[in-house]
Amino acid sequence: MEEFQLPKGNLCYVRKFGGTCVGSSERIRNFAVIIINDDTERKLVVVCAMSKVTDMMYDLIFNAQSRDDSYVSAVDAVFEKHRSTAHDLLDGDELAGFLSRLHHDIHNLKPMLRAKVSLCSLSSSLIIPPASFMSHAKN
Repeated sequence: MEEFQLPKGNLCYVRKFGGTCVGSSERIRNFAVIIINDDTERKLVVVCAMSKVTDMMYDLIFNAQSRDDSYVSAVDAVFEKHRSTAHDLLDGDELAGFLSRLHHDIHNLKPMLRAKVSLCSLSSSLIIPPASFMSHAKN
């Protein structure tokens, strides 16, 4: 494996924000001010899920796997959290572009989860006990 070292003086400053740091419009504005006021020439900003969104996603996937239709309302809750925050922070073309991408992502997520529900239903009906399989394989 080839090693690469940045020349001295060319350091990159990395900041990660997620969870409660980006949990509301006000907190997002606060972290944006931190980034804007940081005079580091080279910086990398990593933004992770808003507060509680990761938990919401785990719950909706678990519900889909359990064939619990409440996953649909959970998807809607994730959508609404992001939509309302976007309305607080953006306007004009930026808002329209973000909402378009958000609608697209949610539109794609729902069928994937429905497929997961269908696969869970299908796979539970196709389970073959190993002994039964082996007796068929010998014949």
